[in-house]
Amino acid sequence: MLFAQPGTPRVSRRSLIGRLLGFGVSAAVGTPGLATIAPHLVGQWNFGPLSPDWQPLEVATGDTLLVKARVAGSPVEAVLDSGSGASIIDVSLARTLGMADGERRTISGLGGKAAVRLIHDVEVQLGHRTRRLQFAVVADLGALSAAFGRRINMLLGADMFVGNCMALDFGNRQFALMPTGSFPGGADWTPVALGHGAKQELYVSAAIAGSSAVPLMIDLGSSAALMLSSAYVDAHGLARGRATSTAALGGVEGVATVDVFITPKLEIGGLAAWNIPTLGNRNWLSTSTVGNIGLPLIGQFDAIFDVTAGFVWLRRPASRNPLPMLKDRSGLGLSASEHALTVVHIAIGSPAAKAGWSVGEHIVTVNGHPVDTDYTHGSLWNWRFGRSDSVIKLGIEGGIMRELRLSDYY
Repeated sequence: MLFAQPGTPRVSRRSLIGRLLGFGVSAAVGTPGLATIAPHLVGQWNFGPLSPDWQPLEVATGDTLLVKARVAGSPVEAVLDSGSGASIIDVSLARTLGMADGERRTISGLGGKAAVRLIHDVEVQLGHRTRRLQFAVVADLGALSAAFGRRINMLLGADMFVGNCMALDFGNRQFALMPTGSFPGGADWTPVALGHGAKQELYVSAAIAGSSAVPLMIDLGSSAALMLSSAYVDAHGLARGRATSTAALGGVEGVATVDVFITPKLEIGGLAAWNIPTLGNRNWLSTSTVGNIGLPLIGQFDAIFDVTAGFVWLRRPASRNPLPMLKDRSGLGLSASEHALTVVHIAIGSPAAKAGWSVGEHIVTVNGHPVDTDYTHGSLWNWRFGRSDSVIKLGIEGGIMRELRLSDYY
């Protein structure tokens, strides 16, 4: 559930709110039936006699899934996050709904702890399906909202996947929530078994750069395409001979610097992705996995999550329009607010480092457009991922104008 891009330190959702110990979901793993599928259904979303109930899906800043939901009858904008063991409600919304008083708990993440409250019997509606959660977590998501630049009221965790089958059509920016077991498979879909780690994290087996398959968390809430433990990276020489740089991840435990590089290939169930921006994390604490597959990599495929059945189904996107695996070419690690982008990290060897940028500077305009509350709603945020050799004009607080030439620095 990392909220970061290579070269872009933002609040780590996984570190900020923690992975909930013992709050995971269980699945009965078996072998899915490879149903015979008629040729005219290849490339379609085949749910047999059922028609997918498609709902709009926003891919905000290219790496965060936002959906409209209702909690206790109140409308919310929520992050879809399979990496969180339980759904999490922002404390301000919980107060408004009269839900703020609950059991005091401390949750542990991959690098820190946070005090939260536990509330019971919470009704959540997503699409046209309603689920009554046995419990949900109330936590302060203010830092998450501040880093993202938009108010986040709720994280919909893995508990919302139980009993449901989640179809994700990234190319057409839509999702459908169907009953578990309703997807029969087909010739164009690859079933990949979901495992459960020591902290109930969902994981799949994947082969990295031609090595033997290893367990990797699969996490729709992670904005990093691929993150690997530095121990695994070093043991397999994945960064050896490759251009590398740095990024920063921040959470309740502070800010940690991580390595960034390109992984040439990753295979899941025989399906491959290439040239993957990767974080090397020296503080990876999961004992069950060696890394994490995030939304930008999952978004290279059409995907159907059936956690209860114990499988995620993948195929090449029928829309021929997968999510881009964004690669930063500026070297500026930024935190967004309503009026400015604050520089919080300078990547080693990057254009920003060579141009003399400093931590603490505030960017108020990008190519003449002001940084405001619409920054993450439109396409302005995309400037750092432009073509190499593009020149970006950045207005600094105080009326100073600077130019930054983008380039591939890792």
